Parts: sequence; C-alpha cells; structure tokens
Amino acid sequence: MKKLLLSFLLLPLLQGCADADDSSGSSSSGYSLTDAGPSGRVGSGGSGSSNNPSGSSQAGVITAGEWNDLRNWGFWLDVLKRPTWTALPAQWQLYSTERYTLTLTNTAGQPLAGARVTIGANPASTGVTAGVTDRLGRVELFPTLFQAAAASTSLPVQVNYHGQVFTPAPVPATEHQATRVVAASPTVSTPVDIMFVVDATGSMGDEINYLKTELRDVVTRAEAQVPAADLRLASVFYRDKGDEYVTRALPFTQNVNQLLTFVQAQGPGGGGDFPEAVDEALSVALQQQWSTEARCRLLFLVLDAPPHDEDRTRIQELTRTAARQGIRLIPITASGIDTSTEFLMRTLALSTGGTYVFITNHSGIGNTHLEASVGDYQVEYLNNLLVRLITEYSKS
Repeated sequence: MKKLLLSFLLLPLLQGCADADDSSGSSSSGYSLTDAGPSGRVGSGGSGSSNNPSGSSQAGVITAGEWNDLRNWGFWLDVLKRPTWTALPAQWQLYSTERYTLTLTNTAGQPLAGARVTIGANPASTGVTAGVTDRLGRVELFPTLFQAAAASTSLPVQVNYHGQVFTPAPVPATEHQATRVVAASPTVSTPVDIMFVVDATGSMGDEINYLKTELRDVVTRAEAQVPAADLRLASVFYRDKGDEYVTRALPFTQNVNQLLTFVQAQGPGGGGDFPEAVDEALSVALQQQWSTEARCRLLFLVLDAPPHDEDRTRIQELTRTAARQGIRLIPITASGIDTSTEFLMRTLALSTGGTYVFITNHSGIGNTHLEASVGDYQVEYLNNLLVRLITEYSKS
C-alpha cells in the first residue's frame, strides 16, 4: 500500500489550496465513485497489488473516503459506546466527548478569522484549551481532552486578535456552542502552509520516484491555482528509533528546487515492528516555522501504523500544540491500521479541526484495508478527494 499512497497523495495536495470549516454541514452519502476520470478504475475491494510495478504511478486509481467527526458529532459519540471502542479513550488517555464550539464576530456580525482563543483557568494541562478561529470565526476546543471528568465551572475566555487582547464573557460549562462579540475589524491573510509528514519505512520507492519526476509540474499547477496566496510547502519523512534516521525535515519553502532536492534524497527502509516514531515526526513538524498569519495550515499525516504506546503523553502535548498553532491534522490511513489507530487518528483530527481520510478496498490495490467505523460516505479517487479538501479548507 505504501508503494502507491504518496504518489496519489501529492498531486492533488499541491494542485490547489483554496477552509472546510462548515462543521455544521451534513456528510456525503452513498458509495458511488465520484469524479472518475478516464484513468480511474474501481475494483471490488479486498487485497491486491500495484498495477504499476515500474514505479511510474498514475493519479486517479487509489480510492478513499473522508469522514468529518465534527460534522457528525452524534455519530462519533455513538461509536465511542461500541464494545470494541469503549476502552480506547483510556488506552490513549484522550476523552473527546466534552466539545465546545466558540464563534467570534465583531460588532457588525462579521466573523473574525485567525483569532487566537484560550478558554479555561488551567489551559496547560487539562486538554485542548487554545486554538485559532477559522474563516467562519469558529474554533473547536476540548478543555478536558486529557481527563475523563467534564468541566464543572464556567470557562474564562481570552482572545488575541492581531495584538489586541479581549476578554469576552466566560462560557458556562453547559454552553457547548457559544458566540462572543469583540470590537475588532476582520482582516484577510494570504499565506497558505501545507506540510506532508510521511512514514518512510518499508517499500516507499514508487512514491519517491513519482515525486522526483512529477513534483515540479504539480507545484507549478498549485501556484497557478492560488495566485493570490503565498503557497509554502514543507515535508518530514520519518522512520523509527534504531533505524538509519528517525526524521528528515525540509523547512517551509517557496522554492520548488529545494523541495525537489529534498524529495530526491529520500528512500525507503527501516521499520519492522508495528508502531513507528509518529511522535518524533509530529514534534519536528510542529517545530517548523509555520506562518502565524496563514489563512490555512494543513498537516497531512500519511501512515499505516500508530505511535508507540509509551508515547501517549507526548501525543497529548503535540495535539495541544497543533491546535494552539491553528494547524489542522489530517491523517490519511493506509492498509495495516487497526481500530485503536483509527480511534487515535480520528481524535487527533477532530481535536485540531481537521478531518479523517482512509484508503478503501474499492480500487483493489494494496492489502485489505480496515473498514472504517463511519456512516455512509462517498467513495472518491484519493487525488480528487484531496483537491476538494484543500480547496475547502483554504477559502479566504
């Protein structure tokens, strides 16, 4: 599965960046394949192997689904009650049921995008208590994500908007959807930050070969589709402790040649056991120079294995950091993951305002994929799905 995944990932990721922030919308339904081009192919699912052994990968073959738990909140709460899921929050020490959606507007009713919001009296230890509002002025916060107990008192609110600090009325513990008004004028940001964090264990040859030959054209298309934005790209490849390396990072750049040079130097190897150094990769990724004024910060995490169990506390810290910086985590899971990994990835996504993407069996490519515990979803070619996500998430 790894041999094809990144090749189909990066073409759409770099084709356009235009903020899927409507978490009140409804999910797609049905299982028909959408936007099928002449190169598309749908199999009956199940296991299979690459139909392109030469490594010259072609987009529009891998199939995938997307499920946004923020838009399907009742469904998520029901999933957590299933017998195979009830122990998972305690396993990862992530308790996502206490969700607060705070919307900020100015006195004219206009949404304030890019405002940095903090709630709660003890934001450093209890959960995701800081975030950045989206284009609709909305931020999702989980103040008790790291503890099983629910909030019992009202939550103080502090807003920092372009250097101005506001303290609107506290949010009562029972007010899970709140709107607050602050006296500020909305501004429009132009930077768009996209990072690819990729598991480089095992056989990754096809993805890297694809990048070497196609990335220049892909980036050129992206720049053409977002002429009003400052598109910045970065990447982290990772393996595991004890391998030749744990992480290799390319800082944000607008220079296509720098990105190409970095990718050309990568190759697959290492791994062996099931868990990998996901925490190390996220740590390095979040330490990069993300734009504080970006309209869109997306971190696509491509993986087929979880972090090590002993890294749970660090995963908590990294989740909190990503949310505080306004970085949306969008996992893309391949064959090999289990239900525990699905729970973890979906929790990382929802607690940072992201969404969950999963490769499906419909293309007949790769090993058998875990059937995601979601409702009706639209089966799409992975490239088209990612174009859609990026377009939605980075609207100004």
